[in-house]
Amino acid sequence: MRFRNGLMALAALAAFVGTTFVASAQQTLTLYQGAQINGRMRTTLDSGSAHVGDRFVMDVVPPYPSGDPSFQGAIVSGEVTSVQRAGQGTKPQLGLQFDYLRLADGSTVNISATMTQDQRQQQQANGGHVALTTLGGMILGNVIGKTIFHTGGGGVVGAAGGLLYGVNKKTNFQLPAGSNVQITLNQTVTIRRQSH
Repeated sequence: MRFRNGLMALAALAAFVGTTFVASAQQTLTLYQGAQINGRMRTTLDSGSAHVGDRFVMDVVPPYPSGDPSFQGAIVSGEVTSVQRAGQGTKPQLGLQFDYLRLADGSTVNISATMTQDQRQQQQANGGHVALTTLGGMILGNVIGKTIFHTGGGGVVGAAGGLLYGVNKKTNFQLPAGSNVQITLNQTVTIRRQSH
């Protein structure tokens, strides 16, 4: 009898430990629609030399979403989806799609995001100048309109979650390696993390 009670207690303890282990081994991290991720470009994107299909990576940098240090060492990867080079009567444009976010521990989630702030360098004969462009107001207004008020309306957010952007002057531009960018999530995502 005493042996059976001991066995049952051991089984209960094993079940508890197993449940606790599973709960702690897998954690989730949620980023809500509209969350902003700050990044630094690893590669240079140039409207004069980029090609559709070119891959690019940005390192996630502080301030992190919600101040969460879990994003330290994370990257965002994306792809060039369209290119329009500067020419006579043609403004340069790049279409960008952000594909996934990967944390330092290897946990990865697909994302749909739009660039809402970037640091571009205009290529001009008299030397380049750096312009900080903010598109956040229009995009945020569009997101709020659709989410809260369920209204339609135009916007720069494409079906692939990319951003088609250019400059007013008809000269090519660069988004240089090391430049700061900010993207805004178009939808809520949950990252399932495996602890090691």
